[in-house]
Amino acid sequence: MHFWWHGQIRSMRFDTNDDSFRRDRLFQTYISIALRNLIKNRFYNAVNIGGLAVGLAACIMILLFVDHELSYDQWIPEHNRTVRAETITRFEGAPEGDSESIQPVVGPLIAEQLSDIELTVRLNGNTIALSTGLAAFEQRVTLTDPDIFEMFGIKLIEGSADTALDDPESIVLSRKDAVRIFGPGSVVGKTVKVDGQHTMKVTGVMPDWPVLSDLTIEALVPFSSPIIDDQPWLRENWGSFSGVTYMRLAKGVDQINFTEQFNEIAQRIAPDWAYKSKIERGLPPTFTYHFTPVVDAHLKSDSELGSRGSIEALWSAAIVAVLILAIAVMNVTNRGTMLALKRVREVTIRKALGAKAKHLVAQILIEAIVLSLIAMLAGIVMVELLLPIFGTMMDRPLSSAPLYKITVAGPLLIFAVVIGSISGLYPALVAARFRPIDHLNGVSPTVGIRFRNFLMIAQFAATIGLLVTCFVVFQQANYAQSRNPGFNSAQLVQISGISRPAVLDQEQSFRERLARIPGVEAVAASHVAPGHDYNNFNSGSVEGGPTVNIRRISVSEDFFETMKIQAIAGRVFSSDRVGDREVRDDNGSIAPIILNHTAVRQLGLENPESAIGRVVQLSAGNQRTIVGVTNDLFLGSVRNDVAPSYFWIDPRDFRHIIMRVSPLNMAATLAEIDQAWRQQFPDIPVQRQFLDEAFASYYDTERRRGWLLFGSAIVMIVIATVGLFALSALTTERRAREIVIRKVLGARTSNIVNLLLWQFSTPILVANIIAWPIAWYVLHSWLEAFVDRVALSPLPFLGAGLLVLGIAGVTIIGQSIVLALSNPARILRYE
Repeated sequence: MHFWWHGQIRSMRFDTNDDSFRRDRLFQTYISIALRNLIKNRFYNAVNIGGLAVGLAACIMILLFVDHELSYDQWIPEHNRTVRAETITRFEGAPEGDSESIQPVVGPLIAEQLSDIELTVRLNGNTIALSTGLAAFEQRVTLTDPDIFEMFGIKLIEGSADTALDDPESIVLSRKDAVRIFGPGSVVGKTVKVDGQHTMKVTGVMPDWPVLSDLTIEALVPFSSPIIDDQPWLRENWGSFSGVTYMRLAKGVDQINFTEQFNEIAQRIAPDWAYKSKIERGLPPTFTYHFTPVVDAHLKSDSELGSRGSIEALWSAAIVAVLILAIAVMNVTNRGTMLALKRVREVTIRKALGAKAKHLVAQILIEAIVLSLIAMLAGIVMVELLLPIFGTMMDRPLSSAPLYKITVAGPLLIFAVVIGSISGLYPALVAARFRPIDHLNGVSPTVGIRFRNFLMIAQFAATIGLLVTCFVVFQQANYAQSRNPGFNSAQLVQISGISRPAVLDQEQSFRERLARIPGVEAVAASHVAPGHDYNNFNSGSVEGGPTVNIRRISVSEDFFETMKIQAIAGRVFSSDRVGDREVRDDNGSIAPIILNHTAVRQLGLENPESAIGRVVQLSAGNQRTIVGVTNDLFLGSVRNDVAPSYFWIDPRDFRHIIMRVSPLNMAATLAEIDQAWRQQFPDIPVQRQFLDEAFASYYDTERRRGWLLFGSAIVMIVIATVGLFALSALTTERRAREIVIRKVLGARTSNIVNLLLWQFSTPILVANIIAWPIAWYVLHSWLEAFVDRVALSPLPFLGAGLLVLGIAGVTIIGQSIVLALSNPARILRYE
């Protein structure tokens, strides 16, 4: 038995001459040596892993943000056939515009005649007040068509999708709002009072609207709902643009051909003023329709409010991610090259014993890959810890869940291997070029110096460029929010939602009540306010001048006094002048108006003084007498030109109450304002906001971009600084003997510090020279998108360069002083 077993064991012996066995043993040896070297140079490798982990974490978080932005509306059934209808507008006297809307009247009319349209859904946002008798709620609703349930694949939790929007007085709530308004339990069949006027019945409850949607929908009402009966133009006027229209095209439809057919039908059925009369005069039509795929809607929208994204911001984020990763890889490569130079003795002995260059390359590549894999794991841990903070900065509910899907985890693993291979390839080639004879002759290897300097220059150029961009983006955002809007916005408070008939009927008495509150210094009403952009235009001209599309803004007599706006010519409105109030009749009317400076210029008037007393002939036969001119008021975003505008008085158009409140006891004043509203309109919640807060909403996209750039710049500075610290430590370590010999021969500490400082400062100075013109070109192009913008000055460029140079100087000086103060005997004891 013993001999049999011994024979079996012998028969199981491995053939050590087998190639696969030798490869396995060789790979095990590589891994073993790699781990030993990681432990041996643990300080530098810890820096390598930390820097690369930070870079990978930042890159992964940015890519999660990009993935989030690209995922919008992918959940919509047949999204590849669903489009948003849009319009290019050419109103006479106005520049060509591009709107993400079409007139609500157009979609259903053309859908009846064009078989290529499978479904048409209009979506028009509105805000109503709901009252259950016990409490009042502000409720965002969307007027829509019954096909919304099929187009968006909505399955109702309660109620029937077939009949939920049949009744004009029906409403479908989201699950969240149903619980908020009624509490837990069934709500179908319950009624609510709307805007203090009429009742609506809950006919359905739908799931909460998906987060990854360009639309924000909380409740649905039919387009026939009475909540817009006071705005009939929304349903029937070809000049009214409100909301969006989505269409699902039939299978196999060519979008270019479909667009042509859509415009042909529109030209045939539209009013004469939009097409026929203009074409007869040789002018292009007023409207040209085009279509954007629904999955692109989130990134290709003209609205700057809310959580909209932009394709430019996405490209910026992707470029920043690439830059961060590139800098992290450059750092690892640079330090890897320096570490390879430390291994001269090891490489010399291995080559003398017969090691081939490919074995040395494989050894260093495996070490770099192991380091990269560890850095990837550390980076994912950082992502888990920091993603909530990053998501808050970007105003997005970002999740790390995609990282753990096999379709993402696998590529991440491969990506880590590729990053390790890239960062280790050059150091491996440097090691392979070592000649044993040089080491034995006492010649230090000099390979890789130029490449290391190139990498250092590249990473600092990228860091400086991003830092300059960050400074300018924040500078522009701060300028936009702090620019003079043409009036004193301090302590201005607005109440919105007064266009509801129940409020508008009592608007005058409510303003009088507000004026009696201690702390309220002035009260006015207006059709427009910051954060609420309404585009109501009339074409108009002064005798002998051009026809201009002029924006009309209805205000109360107290508006200019409340806003502290002075006339630059003529006068402003006054409550003492009965004739200032607009009176409409069938024959038209002559009423006073006040122009802004842009309107004076575009109407062809010589100056503000010459405009006073002139008559503006408006569309529909109305005439207006100019009684005053003011400076331009900036009520919108700095991306947009100030429109030529006229102010008039018409209480039927009021939408906002604007108050100037005293800074003393402001909290008590605001509380009394809210109390006055609740007492006069108990079924309607108050919508109160400071004007400065409303202005800020225009710049959410810029702020998100600014925080992204700022965070990325901090990450790049940290990576570059840590890398520079390790690199300077390696350099001073390699030059230790030279430095102490200089010290022994009489060099002072300051001389040694200056020597090393100049060596590392030169690449940073070169990096500034490279980064500045590139950053200037990019920022100049970006600022061109703003009508009102800051001028590019040298300060951000100098500031970024000096900041990086200062951080690098502190890092290098610290290393140099430590070495300069070291004991020469300790370093030269083996010489």
